[in-house]
Amino acid sequence: MVRKVDKQKIEKILKILVKYPDGLWIRKLSRETNLAPSTIEYYIHYIIFEITESIGVKDKNGKYFGLRIIKLKPKILETIKKEGFKKIYEFLEFSKKI
Repeated sequence: MVRKVDKQKIEKILKILVKYPDGLWIRKLSRETNLAPSTIEYYIHYIIFEITESIGVKDKNGKYFGLRIIKLKPKILETIKKEGFKKIYEFLEFSKKI
């Protein structure tokens, strides 16, 4: 199933990730954005994976289990703080993510 990409959801996620530069776990990100955890997972895994880092423990199959922290890559965070979200959206559009 291919979902329609919602720029407003991306913006919600990015704004919260900027607010927590050290990262936060999926459930807290879900609560802060009022988006379902599955929606957060989808956007992180398929749409914004190039600009985020996932920190946590993986099983032998490469799947995260337990606590998984999501945060923006340092250069992305720096770009957003200096120039806002416009450059990030341009990058995501260029990479055909949105």
